[in-house]
Amino acid sequence: MKKINFNIIFDLDGTLVHSVPDMHYAINKTLNKYNLKNISEGKLQTFVGEGMLSLSKKVVDFCGGDQSLYEVIFNSYRQNYSEQPYKYSTLMPGVMETLNFFYEQKIPMGICTNKRQFVTEKLIEEMSLKKFFTIVVGARNNIPLKPKPNMLLLAMEGFKTRNKVFYMVGDTSNDIDAAKAANIKSIVVAGGYTDKDVNKLGATHTIKNMKDIIKLLDLS
Repeated sequence: MKKINFNIIFDLDGTLVHSVPDMHYAINKTLNKYNLKNISEGKLQTFVGEGMLSLSKKVVDFCGGDQSLYEVIFNSYRQNYSEQPYKYSTLMPGVMETLNFFYEQKIPMGICTNKRQFVTEKLIEEMSLKKFFTIVVGARNNIPLKPKPNMLLLAMEGFKTRNKVFYMVGDTSNDIDAAKAANIKSIVVAGGYTDKDVNKLGATHTIKNMKDIIKLLDLS
């Protein structure tokens, strides 16, 4: 087996976890409260990745609401989702097999996500994923979200290792552009939450299923 000489940082939504079903439940609960038309799960999925405020604004625009509702919808949605971020969520294909493999091989793993910190921690705890990760960096005050590199650099610092080789694994341009800005390698997984051609995102590597990363990095 190839000697392990790298660290891996994962995005969360659309990469490790199919979290849109819980987002969908929470946002439609909010839309019903404010008499706005509901949104389909498929359409909502295209709005994921840039944080809850951005998603809320896009939903309001799509559902015909006024800009004055941006903050109102955001606050209501945030509360609804925070209360129940894991009831309907599932792992993306190949994730558990891959995490178990990396864990057994003692490959350091982390998470860097635009989802809020405490919601991220709550979600991975409820989905029994916490043990896999050395560091978890979610959205927090005064740190720009991906695609800015700040969160990713913070995650990298959290590994506290002499090994400075990192891979960022994600499903959207936010992840890949953040990796470029942080000057690390990137892997994009098809089938996530981007509406763009993953082959055109500019990642170092492109894979179809999360478990393909094992062969890609020559670990098997």
